[in-house]
Amino acid sequence: MKKTVLMGGMILLAFAISLTSCKQGNNLPDGFQKNENGLIYKYHVHGSGEATPQETNYVDIAMSYTDGDTLMFDSKNLGYPMKLPLLKPTFKGDVYDALYTMKVGDSMTIMCNADSVFLKLFRMPAVPPEVDSVEFIYFNLKLNAIQTEEEIRMEREAELKAAEDKEITERNEYIQANYPDVKPTASGIYYIQQKKGKGKKAESGKKVKVHYTGKFLNGEVFDSSVERGEPIDFTLGRGEVIRGWDEGIGMMTVGEKAVLVIPSNLAYGPGGRGTIPPSSTLVFDVELIEVE
Repeated sequence: MKKTVLMGGMILLAFAISLTSCKQGNNLPDGFQKNENGLIYKYHVHGSGEATPQETNYVDIAMSYTDGDTLMFDSKNLGYPMKLPLLKPTFKGDVYDALYTMKVGDSMTIMCNADSVFLKLFRMPAVPPEVDSVEFIYFNLKLNAIQTEEEIRMEREAELKAAEDKEITERNEYIQANYPDVKPTASGIYYIQQKKGKGKKAESGKKVKVHYTGKFLNGEVFDSSVERGEPIDFTLGRGEVIRGWDEGIGMMTVGEKAVLVIPSNLAYGPGGRGTIPPSSTLVFDVELIEVE
């Protein structure tokens, strides 16, 4: 599934500018123009689109930027299309100013004052020291598509539904291959007891200590307190851990070992977290060490 800002692959626009030569009479690099809004631009391709984007639109773009010598960012490296809500310009002649003038298929390079880029567009507290002496940032832009908020919403819903269907299919295949006789709880987790416990039962409101190894459905381990040699402790039923843990650990007694298969809606959901991809069913080998 794609994330929310979202989306674009591009071929980096060829761009070679000398800041000390090829100047026009207006003191701009060769081929650049400046419009009434202060936008300094140079077109590479005029696309076949007819309309320019409006403030309520989203734009699907390919973007890279450099300091004139070094590539600082390229959206093709994101691995997903880059989609942005079209906001008001943060300063005259910024990226948004450029996008408001573009039509689908257009590609251009714009020059922006480096201080304004970092302090206003990127909203950084200070200009990074490594670019402190840079005068301009050069943005290479290509407008791939213009979309409405409704189109983005429908696209997002379709992506979520596709990811949900994929997760269900993969989880069912995993259960069928490994625990075909186990039924899910009402909430949807699978609890597979591996070793019966003989100690205290875990209860909501009590602090518990648990050893665990977390895996994806393909068996890849993403986290393990066992490897660290230190169990995790938390208060059960207080939302300090994922909901699937509050439920699953609450079914255990001290000394018990189990496998928890937890759907993403009881784990990290459609957004994922850190190394956990969106819409991931997770498998935990757990052992209840102590109930305080």
